[in-house]
This record gives sequence, structure tokens and C-alpha cells, in this order.
Amino acid sequence: PPRHFAHQRLVEDQSSMEEGMRVAVVGAGVSGLAAAHELARAGGAARVTVYEAEESLGGHARTADVDGVQLDLGFMVFNRVTYPNMLEWFEELGVEMEISDMSLSVSTQLSGGGRCEWGSRNGLSGLLAQKSNALRPAFWHMIREILKFKEDALKYLEDHESNPDLNRHETLGQFIQTHGYSQLFQEAYLIPICASIWSCPSQGVLGFSAFFVLSFCRNHHLLQIFGRPQWLTVKGRSHTYVNKVREELESMGCQIKTSCQVKSVSSVEGGYKVLEVGGSEEVYDKIIFGAHAPDVLRMLGDEATHEELRILGAFQYVHSDIYLHRDDTLMPQNPSAWSAWNFLGTTSSGVSVTYWLNLLQNIESTGKPFLVTLNPPHVPDHVVLKWNTGHPVPSVAAAKASLELQQIQGNRGIWFCGAYQGYGFHEDGLKAGKSAAQSLLGQKSSLLLNPKQMVPSWTETGARLLVTRFLNQYVTIGNMTILEEGGTMFSFGEVDKKCLVKTVLRVHDPLFYWKVATEADLGMADAYINGYFSFVDKREGLLNLFLILIANRDAQKSSSSAASKRGWWTPMLLTAGIASAKYFLRHISRKNTVTQTRRNISQHYDLVIANASSSCCPHLCLDVLTDKSQFLKCACRVMISSRFSWIHR
Repeated sequence: PPRHFAHQRLVEDQSSMEEGMRVAVVGAGVSGLAAAHELARAGGAARVTVYEAEESLGGHARTADVDGVQLDLGFMVFNRVTYPNMLEWFEELGVEMEISDMSLSVSTQLSGGGRCEWGSRNGLSGLLAQKSNALRPAFWHMIREILKFKEDALKYLEDHESNPDLNRHETLGQFIQTHGYSQLFQEAYLIPICASIWSCPSQGVLGFSAFFVLSFCRNHHLLQIFGRPQWLTVKGRSHTYVNKVREELESMGCQIKTSCQVKSVSSVEGGYKVLEVGGSEEVYDKIIFGAHAPDVLRMLGDEATHEELRILGAFQYVHSDIYLHRDDTLMPQNPSAWSAWNFLGTTSSGVSVTYWLNLLQNIESTGKPFLVTLNPPHVPDHVVLKWNTGHPVPSVAAAKASLELQQIQGNRGIWFCGAYQGYGFHEDGLKAGKSAAQSLLGQKSSLLLNPKQMVPSWTETGARLLVTRFLNQYVTIGNMTILEEGGTMFSFGEVDKKCLVKTVLRVHDPLFYWKVATEADLGMADAYINGYFSFVDKREGLLNLFLILIANRDAQKSSSSAASKRGWWTPMLLTAGIASAKYFLRHISRKNTVTQTRRNISQHYDLVIANASSSCCPHLCLDVLTDKSQFLKCACRVMISSRFSWIHR
């Protein structure tokens, strides 16, 4: 009976779990790596083998070495708002990040004749890089349409999300026609943005799913002119994170096979046979496909089910020729328009876009710029290497299929993952890989949602400006990084041989800046206790912050007699002095006893001492510890006296 066979299959699955079931992960891009990493961390529940056709892991995370300069060709940028799972993974792996640039330029021939060129990087000079645009009414009308586009897109999404009966399969072309956008808006703004993001020919953009594209633009804050999230890039390039993942996989017993293309995956008694192109074969209990959807169907061959063919067959890809070169003729004609992404139009091969790597990846200029161009109109001069890769197309059919993926996940011991299951980017690939692995393990999904971007008030914005400007000048020893909740990153100082100490603060509330600006060290202590900020490194973060601040204070004292008369924080209008006076008046206006002080401290700290004589701060009288912040200052002194040598390790 069916119930008997279902029970038997359940018993077999439980038995294989106990023994450590054999799982093959086919494809080692971000999805396959994330799936393998999740399985390997399950503590012996699975014995994992990873298959990768290329010589190296990572898929689109591909790094080239050009005379000692590391250059990323595929995965380049991310942000703290729309890549929460990627950021969490990077922090777990210890991957360092740095600020990047995501400006855009358009330099293209128009269908009606003439040319349009503008850029977003250099303000008005970039916007009016083509001087004739200043006197062109159609250009200024396009600027007004950009503002209108945000309102129309948000209303469209609100209507369709609140009313499921509305048609979600309208194309972007139909949306544009309905709302009456000009031809210039399409050719010089919307189509270049979409074609650049998804590496698709211009003529195909209007066939994209309107709901899919507009949702992406809203979720990635592309509709707003101001307040866009700060973009980041991997410090040391993307191969550093791939290498860290590989090291962890191998340390957990995962077998990795590179230059090992899988020819077919077929069912056999007791599992699935993975046949390599070279003829070798292995049998596994479960399979996770981390390859492109068309490649998965090719490997499954005749064994693909009707539903797998229907759903996976809906995901189509566009392939691009990618050149790493130093030919600046494949940039906008006016240098004022030069940006991180530069749309050059469409060729017979597809969209032509040039990425300025020096700007995107913080590479110092050494003569001609380092550039990556997709589908150039001619073969560039000074070519370093050529690569070909594919990117999923956000078609209406793909949008429909993405809603049905759960119908084929794990049904017969096979799971599918890839960036095609989302918007087509690294975050989507990571989420798909983790979800597949968690489903295979029978775990509940633990994916993070996009955080709400922190929006400070005008007073908090002013305080942030003061604090960050001060820290930029003050911190020269060690490295202090501030990561705002779902947004901006600030980095002060740097790690060198003289000082290896670094700390990373997560700011959860913009009141952090106001507290520090108006109350100095006392404000920072209160901000920490109130939860306005925390540390990525929960064990050493606070200590390292103290060490960095005091090392820089001492360095300033030794270099400047004026600095020796000041504290570590001397903002404008003597706000620190005002704050100190406020705390002094509060202190003398209230009665304090040793008993009351003990009671205050015990509310916030787990005291392991019986009396003040055995305190870690014998040189401080207990009745001085009337504020939480003063207690922190006490702890700070103790840690510095006992561990200050860390600064010079």
C-alpha cells in the first residue's frame, strides 16, 4: 500500500541521516557553495561532494591577476540593505569589505537620430556632459519623468500587492505604454538601466515582467534619487571569500572536484548515479543542482519529469562575451560622464556595458584604466583576457515559474538552486543554496529579510557628520569601522604592522551619533548600554574599541601639547563640556551611598566580588561609580592596564 512505501522511505531517509547520507552538489557557484557549506555545518548529517566543471570555484565570483593587481570580472558589488544573507555569511567567514561606487552613465545612439550622453557620478557636470542637453527641452522632460517613474512604480506595486486578482504578468513595455513615457526616457534611462543590470539586449528589456522589474527597483532603492544604500566590494576581491569557503568545506571533510564536468545524473537502486565526462561515476543518496537551469535539464536528460521540464525550462539565459582590457575608447566620449557602469548601447551580440574597475574596486590608477566590457562593438585594444558567461532573463515566463519551484523541490531526492530563482544576483544564489540545503536536512528556513534602512533626523544627520569627521581625523592607529543598520559604512584608520587591532561597530539607532556628539565618552557608554550600537565581534569588540581610542589619544598627546589638554572627543560648541557639567550637576544634586551605588551597579552587572576591597578597580572609590558610563570607564582602565600590549602585537 502507498502508506507502507511512504513509511519505508521515511525509515530509509532516517537511517541514511544517522549514517551521514551521501550528497552530491553539482555546480560550485555561489548557490552550490552555500548549499555545501550549509550541509557540511550540519555536524555529520551529510557527506558532501562538490562537482565543478571549471578549474576554480565561485562561478561569477571570478578574479583575475594582472601583474599583481587583483581584478574581479563578475560579482563586484553588494550592499547592506538588499544583501543581508550575503553580509551575514561574509561576517561569519571573516571577509573584509570596502566602500565601492555604483554610478551610471549612458552614451548611446538614439533611434530617431542623434546621440545622448550623461552620467551620474560628477553631479551637474556629469548630467550635462553633453552640453547641448542643457538647452534641450526633451532632456529636462526626461528628468521630470524619472521623478514621475518612482510615483507610478510604487502605486503599481501597491495596487498589485493589495489586489491579487490584478494581472501580474504585464510586461514592462505595456507598463511604459500605459503611463505614456517618452521615447527618450526609454532609450536614455530605463532601458539602459535594465539592460545593464541583467546584461540583456535593449530590445528584450520591454518584454521583462513589469512587476518583477519594478519590485527589484523598489527593493534595491533604485527608484529614489536620494538615500540610496551605500555599495560595497570585497576587499582583496571575491576570490578571497571563495577561498575561505573552500578552506572551511575541506576542514569539515567535504570532497571538492574541480575541472570535473558532470555528464549525467540518473536514478539507480539506492540513489542517483553521477557520471562524469571522463567516465568516472559515483552513487549518492541525494542531489543538489547548483547549475544554470538549462544545464540541469541537460544533465537529467530523459529522466527529467514533466514538471521539471515545464518549470526549469521557463528560465532562459542570455550569454555575453566579456573582455578585460585597457582601451578607454570604450568609455563615454566626455570624461565628465565616466562612471562605474557605462552603458554604450546594443550590439549584435547583446548589450554593451563597460565597468570601470578602478572606481568599482578602489584600484589606484597606473596609466590606462582597467575596464571590463560586455559585448563591445569591436574587439578592444590592450585585451588582457576574454570570458563568456550567462545571466538569467527576468521574463514573464520566468516570473511565473519562480512561483511554482516548490512543486519540484525534493520530490524525488533532488533539489534545485540558483540565482535564477530570484533576481539573478549573488544574494539570490546564496538564498537558494541555503534554502535547498535546509530543506534537504529537514530544517526550517532561516533566511534573513532585507533590513529597514536607517533614516536619521536632520539633527542626527548633523551629529553623524560631526562624529564621522572627528573620527576620520582622530583614528590613525588601528581600524574602527561603523556599519549602519541596513545602510552606510564608515571606516577610520587602518591596520598595519604597528597596530593590528580593529573593531567593527553596528549602529542600530541614529541616536548613537547624537549621544556621542553631545555627551562624548559618557554618551558613548550610554549608547552602548541602551543598545544603540553593538559589535560584530561580541567577545573582543568592546575591548578593541577601548584600545584603539586610548592608543590614538596617547599618540595625540605625545605629538601635540594642545591635544594633551583635551579629551579624546572635543566637538564644536563645547558639547562635551556641557555634557560633563550636566552629569556633574546631576551627581551633586542627588544623595549617594555605598549601598545605593551597589544597588545601581547590580541592576546592570553581574558582580562576583563581595566588597570594594576586592574590586578590579581598587584605586577607584565605590561611591564614584554612580553612572553606568563611569562603570564602563572603570572597566576600560583595567583592561588597558592589563592588555595594552595588544596594540603592538
